[in-house]
Amino acid sequence: MIMPERKVELFSAMRRTRIYEALLLACFQVLLSLALPAADPPVPVITNLNLNGTQLNLRFAPYPAAQVYSILSTPDLSLPFAPNPNFFLSAYTNFTTNGSTILTNVNYEWRNPGNSGPGGFYQLQVTPLSSNAVLATTVLNRLAYGPTPDELERVLTSTNAIGPDAYIAEQLAPELITETVDGTHTNMPIIAAKFVEATNFVSATNASISDLRAWHILRAVGAKRQLLEILLQFLENHFVTQYTKSTTYFNTYYSDSNMMNRLATQLEYLENEKWRNALLNPTCTFYDLLKISAESPAMIIYLDTVNSKGNGSNIANENYARELEELFTMGVDNGYDQNDITVMSRVWTGWSVLKVDLTNAFNPFAPQTTVIIPGSTNTSTTVISNLFGVWAFNYKQANHNTTTKTIYPNKTVPARFGPPWTTKTYGTNTPPGLYQLVVPGRSGTNGIQEGYEVITHLANLPFTEEYISIKLCHLFVHDDFPNPSNDTNSPSYGFYNYAAGNLSPEADLIHQCMLAWENSSPKGQIRPVMQTIFNSDLFRSHSGSLQKVKTPLEYVVSAIRALRTSTNGTYNPNTFTADTDGYALGGTTATSSSAPLARMGSMFLFDRGDPNGYPENAEGWISAGTLAERCRFIQSVLIANGQSGHSDAGNNNITDPVLLLRYKLPALNPPGSLTNAADVADYILSILYPGEGKANLDLYRTLAINFLNTDENGASSPLIGQAMTGNPPPYDTRVRGMVGALMTFQRFQEQ
Repeated sequence: MIMPERKVELFSAMRRTRIYEALLLACFQVLLSLALPAADPPVPVITNLNLNGTQLNLRFAPYPAAQVYSILSTPDLSLPFAPNPNFFLSAYTNFTTNGSTILTNVNYEWRNPGNSGPGGFYQLQVTPLSSNAVLATTVLNRLAYGPTPDELERVLTSTNAIGPDAYIAEQLAPELITETVDGTHTNMPIIAAKFVEATNFVSATNASISDLRAWHILRAVGAKRQLLEILLQFLENHFVTQYTKSTTYFNTYYSDSNMMNRLATQLEYLENEKWRNALLNPTCTFYDLLKISAESPAMIIYLDTVNSKGNGSNIANENYARELEELFTMGVDNGYDQNDITVMSRVWTGWSVLKVDLTNAFNPFAPQTTVIIPGSTNTSTTVISNLFGVWAFNYKQANHNTTTKTIYPNKTVPARFGPPWTTKTYGTNTPPGLYQLVVPGRSGTNGIQEGYEVITHLANLPFTEEYISIKLCHLFVHDDFPNPSNDTNSPSYGFYNYAAGNLSPEADLIHQCMLAWENSSPKGQIRPVMQTIFNSDLFRSHSGSLQKVKTPLEYVVSAIRALRTSTNGTYNPNTFTADTDGYALGGTTATSSSAPLARMGSMFLFDRGDPNGYPENAEGWISAGTLAERCRFIQSVLIANGQSGHSDAGNNNITDPVLLLRYKLPALNPPGSLTNAADVADYILSILYPGEGKANLDLYRTLAINFLNTDENGASSPLIGQAMTGNPPPYDTRVRGMVGALMTFQRFQEQ
């Protein structure tokens, strides 16, 4: 973690009119050191010792979640080491330039403030934060969109805290959690009412894409079923579809842009809700989720099976077959080749969409509706925009390729997988390890079965088990799980060579996930795989915390949640110390370029153009520009609503850290004081950085206290003397500035 001395000096003495520049500096520091170790780091050691006049400097690299650093010394190695109190903590930063890249070498530095005294020997000692606190922080950052003050108390800090393991068990069974998110904001029932017309598609009450985004964000902020919301965003991103592609398709049949937009939004909503219902089933399998995606009109339109024909001389469109294997199941070049893509594409010919009568919404063989929109003066049944009905998955048998299709001919599971995958039989094959799939040519309505036969086969192949396990580990553990390879000359082959043993912790975790997948009944259940991840050393280890950078969605939602409590305990609308209406984060139009999610990296929910989804790793989101936008958002959202500059964050994104302090500080044991800068700083640090450890927060704490006790001209001005009334109150302005500064630092960018 970077906490340069220069930053402390800058914040303690700067004019407050230059806070934004300081926040940009803090954000820039983030860019310089986002990579964290995957395994537990070694015990820290003194790396440099030098004498500067009479001042002795000892340097060492920081240790994650350190509670206490101690310098021990002895004048003679024959004597025991003892604590040396003559050092104080600062930080050392050395910037160097390598081409166009600015690199940094950051260490802590303990300095003896006076005479160095006689020569001797020095040793560094570190006391880490408790493993329970570290795990709780990891759990609340990965299984949820960041901790709220209330959740920290419930899981970690209160006298009757349930602990992180209980929280994991709770979140893995969302069907047992009573969800109350619909009552947390007045927009929730308004937006939900727009989705009631999901099978009509002609009502003006249907939701727009901005409604869906706001609804999705509000659930992320306020849902009790946090892991469920995390998984729904994961599935939306994994089985990616595009709102814009659907609107383009509907442009063929409609001239009303609002109608096209509502239709496209409904397709995204229905897909999402089917996943929600599936995940509420304790035995939900990957096949269940894959089937929803394959049948989704949004997917059928997005990857062009909607018009794919394989009858006669027609050549099937390969887009869905390619992405189904490469991105949705097996992974890049993992067990298939171009011929398999070409042959499989013929399976999906005929999978399309059609506007059918409401009673046929779930009948893929239904004819096009002939019901005219009530009250319409246009009565032609050949014009689709005249028709009343629902756009739904529809199988057009006349377009289907009826030839026999042999996919993965003579292909066997690579030796690297080992048993049970190399020794079992697949489908109707008899040789162990052979995963060839022969799809008999079918005609008429029977042709639809070919698609289900393919996804049944794909869902539990070892390649799929491996690839989905890797993606889940990217989501919940860290980014550094490489893609697999079946080329024996590739380093990745050896990395994931389960048969050879001697696996890295990452490869061993993937192997354990695959076994959990393989051994569940029915096979491929999602919960046992996630439980395996959450039980792993990589997830629970001391250095497993804060190893991932938040996506823009995770960042803005976590910022609201970090300062959010209900001041009367009801969790009713308008009782929160931090809140959003959803629209102010995701945008009020389909292409709101001024929305925070757009500015932080063009994250337009439900409208990703590329089929690989939005990136999960740091590199996809971190640049000087996007970091500046993160700082801009935090700076603006911490300005009081109605004050100049707040609108940059969206007027309906609000925070009130002083109200939070009024509610929480008196409840502490011992009680804290609103006018004591140390008490205020300690509480804010405890909710923003619960897994960091006191020793690693000492410089942050010094910065925060100095900020609170300094006026805008850099002169000493104790917090205790600041007025709590006025427009804006000086006390309020000072607290907001301090909180905003802390929330731009590196560790709040991470989870």
